[in-house]
Amino acid sequence: MPKARSRRSKKIKFHGNRFTRESVQECSSASASKLKDSSLICEEVLESKSEELTGNRIFDLQTLISVFSVLCCPSCFSSGLKLTEDSRFGLCSNFSLHCTNFSFIEGFCSSPKVKKSSNINKFFILDLRLAGRGYTAGKKLCSTLSLPFLSKSSFRHQEKAILECVEMCSQENMIRAAEEVRRLKVVPSNKIYSCGVSVDGTWQRRGYSSLNGCTTIISIDTGKVLDAEIMSHYCRTCKTNDNVRYKNKENHECSNYVGSSGNMEPVGVYRMFERSKRLRKLQYSQYYGDGDSKGFEEVKNIYGNNSVEKLECIGHVQKRVGSRLRKLKKNEKGLGGKGKLTDKFIDKLQNYYGIAIRSNVGNLVEMQSAVIAAFFHCCSGKNKEMHRQCPTGPNSWCKFQKAKFAGIKFVDKSPALPNSVVNSIKKTYMDLCDQKLLKKCLHGKTQNCNESFNNVVWSIVPKETFVDLQTLRLGINIAIILFNSGFAGLLPVFQKLGVLTGPDLKMFYWSLDNTRIVDSTRHSKPSVKQSRKKRRASKKSKILKFEAKEGTTYKPGEF
Repeated sequence: MPKARSRRSKKIKFHGNRFTRESVQECSSASASKLKDSSLICEEVLESKSEELTGNRIFDLQTLISVFSVLCCPSCFSSGLKLTEDSRFGLCSNFSLHCTNFSFIEGFCSSPKVKKSSNINKFFILDLRLAGRGYTAGKKLCSTLSLPFLSKSSFRHQEKAILECVEMCSQENMIRAAEEVRRLKVVPSNKIYSCGVSVDGTWQRRGYSSLNGCTTIISIDTGKVLDAEIMSHYCRTCKTNDNVRYKNKENHECSNYVGSSGNMEPVGVYRMFERSKRLRKLQYSQYYGDGDSKGFEEVKNIYGNNSVEKLECIGHVQKRVGSRLRKLKKNEKGLGGKGKLTDKFIDKLQNYYGIAIRSNVGNLVEMQSAVIAAFFHCCSGKNKEMHRQCPTGPNSWCKFQKAKFAGIKFVDKSPALPNSVVNSIKKTYMDLCDQKLLKKCLHGKTQNCNESFNNVVWSIVPKETFVDLQTLRLGINIAIILFNSGFAGLLPVFQKLGVLTGPDLKMFYWSLDNTRIVDSTRHSKPSVKQSRKKRRASKKSKILKFEAKEGTTYKPGEF
């Protein structure tokens, strides 16, 4: 017999309405503020949308031939029209219709042309670069789809024409971004406005041997790219100069940088600061940097003696806590091990340091006391309580002080850090509590926008495939347009190319921008951020458990 069901009813827990989405307007993100004009494209397309078919389609030639074979000739009304391909250039073909009684009836092209250049080839090459791919990938794709493709020289020629239009649109986009900064303070058109910028460099390859690099300046106020310097000390033409084909090597665009890869960032920073007043009508008076290059040293006196102020990215300052303590642990024996300076404790101390800075923006005294209190709070445990410098009261972040105010005994399960370890790491940590350093962090801003832009750049120009200066310039200028204005910013590129864009393209671009806004808004919500931190901590804890169980299984030069 089946087991009798228990009569005791289970208590239903209420977890809130988990099937309703939070409003997108609750939390504004950087992408939402930058792409606020993208919705205008959708409204424009919806107003002008009709039932007429537009866009491009892929047809099998045999299907097209069979359709024409049943049509009648407009002159003799006999059926059996014959379709022939006269010539083709890449994805574009020239066709002609023939009748059995008349040798020729009509000729047509599979794609519209502008100045004898077909639109479909420009669309395809630009889309390949947007996807981070080049000639070889396009040839493989067309081979699989049984489509004709351009030759290598024709591909490069078309790419060069696209580059000219993309660079023009990119420069116009950055000029508009500079004007937006000036409008925030209502600055007259003839006056130079001082503003703060975030500066960072990026290279195609890791280390200091990369041939390609880029330095960008992004506005702290708007989060948009104001200027970029693209550098490369590789030239394909000069590299193959021994070949007979390259007799006139002077008539080409050569590399624009000579020097080491590590010096690219200082040189790029100097070039952009030097032209800021002339091209952007801006004076970059505040330099937000990570301190890993001599970029600031090159420009601190460019507008006058000490005319540029150096401010730190709080994310990089927070990162210094972990890097310095790990270096100390590696160099000084006896610090590591269970109950001592573990990687988990270093991560905890680094996080508390960052929270202390972000919670006291604009107040130097409170910031310094919070950073020092965070150190002793993390070092304390059930054996030794060091919470005297933690804030008191019911709203304190310290659980010990919070319990003390409520009259409850706080039970701390974690052991305290040994005095020998505390004394060893105290000096290293206190160097990062200096007021001179913390004064540069009072703004509470980071270089996350630069890191985000670098990610966009190397998704368009993949790091695993080396490219020359022409392709590098094309990829970075496309990244500037996408970062500042989204896919809607690419529409002026088609206008300069003379290519007509239909409503389908505009709707597709609007949907991509809208997806970006929705995703960035969702990721910036506090609840999502908290769950992301928990997942990251859980993943790291799992890895540490495996390392403790298995020991060191892989390390360069160890076995």
